[in-house]
Amino acid sequence: MSSDKLPVTLRDYFFSDPHFFTWENYDKVKDRVSKVSTDILKGFDSHVRSMTGYSPMHMLETECADVTNEDDKAAKDKGEQAASKQLTVFPRSWMIPSIPGLEDERKELGLYMDDDKELVRFQEDKDGFVLTLDTHMYRPSELHLSVKDNMVNITGKHECKSKDGKKVSIRQFQRMYSLPEGVKKEEVVSNLSADGVLVVTAKKGGKQ
Repeated sequence: MSSDKLPVTLRDYFFSDPHFFTWENYDKVKDRVSKVSTDILKGFDSHVRSMTGYSPMHMLETECADVTNEDDKAAKDKGEQAASKQLTVFPRSWMIPSIPGLEDERKELGLYMDDDKELVRFQEDKDGFVLTLDTHMYRPSELHLSVKDNMVNITGKHECKSKDGKKVSIRQFQRMYSLPEGVKKEEVVSNLSADGVLVVTAKKGGKQ
């Protein structure tokens, strides 16, 4: 009996990995973000760190428990390597107003069209769908995908325990999408960039 669980392929940073080059409006979004000054990017980073203890510029750097999962270690290594060089980071919804031109072009580029801050984009056509989620607040091992009863199920759960063990905070989400007609379970694939962009593709005719 085959497993309902789907594997997640770990990739490099979104704007550094050739796999994502075909993502719609890739070049336009990258161009807008690349114009953001280093000082502004550091400001974004400091803002998130002050609220969560997490640094989006240094993937998986956290004050929570030690990283032990192999996939998490690989992602953390990429973050540490990135600390020594400037990268073009993927825009989060709260960053949009501070990126020149991006707020005005949000609709044209199809970014964060709803109030949902995790949903970057959902594109659907006659062959299936491509779903892009911002999951940078979760480690790779905390994301789980499965296909069961013609539904694509995506979950994420992060637990952070204080050093003295007296407090535990939990962050989680769950999303379910109908498997497009004519799309087989084997044709549903997921790719996760090192900076936490999850792209789930459910299309007829093979994997991407």
